[in-house]
Amino acid sequence: MGIRKGIRGARATLGVVTVVIAAACGAEQGTRGDGGEGPGLDSLSDGITAGTGVSESGDEDDGAADGLDSGDGVDPAFDVGQADDGTPEPEGGCQRVDFLFVIDNSASMEDQQAALVEAFPGFMGAIQATLTAESDYHVLVTDTDAWGRCDTANPWNGSDPSSDLCNGYVKQTVFDECDRTMGAGVLNPAGDFATNGACTFATNDRYMTAMEPDLAASFACAAQVGVAGHPSERPMDGMVAALAPEINDAGACNAGFLRDDALLVITFMSDDPHYEDAGTPDEWYQAVVDAKLGDPSAVVVLGLTPAWDGCQENNGDTKGSHWAEFVAKWGDHGLHGNICGTAADYVAFFESAVGTIDAACDEYQPPG
Repeated sequence: MGIRKGIRGARATLGVVTVVIAAACGAEQGTRGDGGEGPGLDSLSDGITAGTGVSESGDEDDGAADGLDSGDGVDPAFDVGQADDGTPEPEGGCQRVDFLFVIDNSASMEDQQAALVEAFPGFMGAIQATLTAESDYHVLVTDTDAWGRCDTANPWNGSDPSSDLCNGYVKQTVFDECDRTMGAGVLNPAGDFATNGACTFATNDRYMTAMEPDLAASFACAAQVGVAGHPSERPMDGMVAALAPEINDAGACNAGFLRDDALLVITFMSDDPHYEDAGTPDEWYQAVVDAKLGDPSAVVVLGLTPAWDGCQENNGDTKGSHWAEFVAKWGDHGLHGNICGTAADYVAFFESAVGTIDAACDEYQPPG
């Protein structure tokens, strides 16, 4: 059974949500560059490429039309092993989905984190609407550094624990070692504008699951990572660290999050015009593929970057071209959007993301 029937109504779910998701520009003073506002997206063709469901002209292709059509009373569900006539099928498709969100915690992130927290229920609600009650998903939030400017145990060259961004909660709380580990799931956000309290998830792990009684509230706790992070925005470093075998082993920070038989959906956002991450797009791609047992069809990548005309003009050395190259490597499993878009453009981006995930689930064959 395909999941084309299962996305019905998702467009309506997303269409009423104002989505403003971005990762902040990495100026140490916490300000955007002169080009940071950008002109926005005048059309989908200006701000979305490569993802299933949107052609380069900005028109929906046949797959998106099938996957995002209007509701007709059919209960939405991913491909979870039941044929159209109700007879069982071998397990396939999206029995399990692992969602990884990489959220910048640099000094200019306050407004964007607030918008992300507000927007998450709409995006994840559309995804949940395609899952049956028996489906199994994980949601892990990580940030873009190991600790940030408030780190007194392992200070880096730009750390400044006396900064106004390093509030009393940071200075008075004894943190777990995973709280200061690059790529670990965020469980105790600290510093200015952070949650400044320990998040408690239903499983007592550093990620959320379908067991979470209030997923939006739990996500809000983790996603408000604060603005006391490193001024260099390194979402690829955070992504690679979060997927590394050693951090996902039994007893490690992210133990149990990454599963061999789950589709992996990575969402990262940044408007930093500089190249701060270690490594290259080829190396990032290979690290993700290796994490999924060598199967690139087991991965969907959603990236919002400044690599667009009019976004971060005359500001920075790369303008996000390295991230655009990384997204492009995933072909139809990658969706690249303009970080300088308007709220309505972001709604369109995440509508297309649902279609991209839909198509990937249809294709995915778990190992074993």
